[in-house]
Amino acid sequence: MSLRRLGEILALFVLTGAAHAAPVTVGPIVITVPQGFVAAQTQKQKKALITAWTKSLQGSKTLLQISVIDLVRPAAPEAAEKFLRQALDEIARRRSNYAASPVAHLALAGVPAVRASWNGSIGGYAVMGVVYSVIVKERYLVKFLAQDLGNTPTDGVFEAMQAIESIGMS
Repeated sequence: MSLRRLGEILALFVLTGAAHAAPVTVGPIVITVPQGFVAAQTQKQKKALITAWTKSLQGSKTLLQISVIDLVRPAAPEAAEKFLRQALDEIARRRSNYAASPVAHLALAGVPAVRASWNGSIGGYAVMGVVYSVIVKERYLVKFLAQDLGNTPTDGVFEAMQAIESIGMS
């Protein structure tokens, strides 16, 4: 095989791999991070893991963040709503002109979960987002956050939501 042909095959392999994101395991969940999202940070604490990705497009920077908290003792799936409301309260404290949607009930990877969207302002800039909360394996609280600038969801937020709503369990 010629060196040129090998290069063409390698380039095709790299381009094909870039088009299909690989699943990433974050604590007890598996998520396929949407194409174009770049790892931003990971923080490991004693009983928590927070990891995030961002996607920059046309002046906005979509954030996709996953927080996994080890609750140590068992928690019922219904506890997810209490933790969602706490997350919304934290967001409200850091935003002006804050408003949230009613809580929606859904399933993530077959597990009962909750979701709410919100709008607000940071430093005079409109920002919006969506938060999900789910109790996994009766022990882990998993919170997902997708946010971006503006008053309505951007393509990046929709991509993040689709990835969240397509998670699997590890």
